Amino acid sequence: MKKIKVLSFFCAFFLCVTALTAPAAALSRSASDILESMEVEAQAALLVDADTDVIFYEQNAYDTVYPASITKVMTAVCVFRAIEDGQLSLDTKVTAQSDCWDGLDSTSSNANIREGEVMTVEELLYCLLVASANEASNVLAVAVSGSIDDFVTLMNETAAELGCTGTHFVNPHGIPDDDHYTTCYDLYLMAKEAMRFDDFQTIVKSKECYIDATNLSEQRHYYNTNGLLSNLKYSGYVYDKCIGIKTGSTDDAGYCLLAAAEEDGQMLISVVMGCENPVVDGKTQRLQFSESSRLLEWGFDNFSTITILEENEPEGTVPVTLSDEADYVTVVAAETLEAQLPNDITADDFRKDINLISEVEAPVTKGDVLGTMTLTLDGTEYGTVNLIAANDVAVSEVLLRKAQLEALAGQWWMKIVFLVAGLVLLLVLLRLLVFRPKKKSRYGSSGGSRRSNYRGGRRR
Repeated sequence: MKKIKVLSFFCAFFLCVTALTAPAAALSRSASDILESMEVEAQAALLVDADTDVIFYEQNAYDTVYPASITKVMTAVCVFRAIEDGQLSLDTKVTAQSDCWDGLDSTSSNANIREGEVMTVEELLYCLLVASANEASNVLAVAVSGSIDDFVTLMNETAAELGCTGTHFVNPHGIPDDDHYTTCYDLYLMAKEAMRFDDFQTIVKSKECYIDATNLSEQRHYYNTNGLLSNLKYSGYVYDKCIGIKTGSTDDAGYCLLAAAEEDGQMLISVVMGCENPVVDGKTQRLQFSESSRLLEWGFDNFSTITILEENEPEGTVPVTLSDEADYVTVVAAETLEAQLPNDITADDFRKDINLISEVEAPVTKGDVLGTMTLTLDGTEYGTVNLIAANDVAVSEVLLRKAQLEALAGQWWMKIVFLVAGLVLLLVLLRLLVFRPKKKSRYGSSGGSRRSNYRGGRRR
């Protein structure tokens, strides 16, 4: 039983470590015709299930790219976290300071917010995420951290906390800078965190917004820059499953879109970066929109959750000793394992790497962990499960006692005991057989001859 307990601990430890350290992985394109046939017209692209973190598609997803105004998603994350912590509220009124246009000019995307203008945090967020106003980023940065530089430090700290390893920010709006960069996968991590906030979702799926008149401006009206949401700004790209998130474009970054869509409770997040928008028949083709909706719809249409391993499915046997009722026990999977896969992949395509102990001593209890099994497909690992005993196996008391005696006899100290006992027995025998003293004859000791001492007379 000690063997079983030790193995159970090892298997449980291995499974925990695997779960904690395994990064998100994508299936190799060669394993699926569906994957092999997909290509996005962009510098880099990514499609992920937001609930499971399963990557459906990746294309240069970990290469450095310029985020442009998608930077504002991280700015919003920091603002909503400050609201969550009670530092601010959506109704908090903020006065734009003299640094609200630092690093900007009037040609960059803006909402014409001026120094001294008073707006609520919520209004500034709509300007940030719907109108993509750069100066709104600076105003919110000061409201959260006191200065733009301190806010940028907060952005980088938050990115690291979220697990972003290829990101560095130098401003809160995305104006080009060689030291301002990210990756598709990091943008996914930021988007997933942002979509955790209901108010963020409400804002980024708004087709348009109205900003009430302020002390320095009449009412403002803006259309969302995301062409997947409406035809108000860009015509012909509406995708009815889209629920956000943010556009971005500069000469260095190209045309980019971080998008989210929902169908039947499933949320997919896509990242399409560095598109070139060609002119065809006099009309500009906005590939950041068309490629994003194509990628999202491809994900909904071509992926399903399938069972790749059934709980209690037999996976081999382990020899059993010390039992007279069975000489082996069947092992079964301890749990069901599922995976989101292209529809042309089945459970039979997976390789099972089984690791079982060489034998087990009875008694065996149903559920005892006797090994592990790892399922892989084309080099991608999809999970490791415990293999457990399918039934009880009773111990034979006769065989157990025999084994205990044999084990006892094999102990080094018992060997010494046996050796000492043998030597003692040998000495006793030697004493009895070799060194035993001779008995004296009752007739004397002279040569062993007998002389009669009879003095009787003869009969007459």
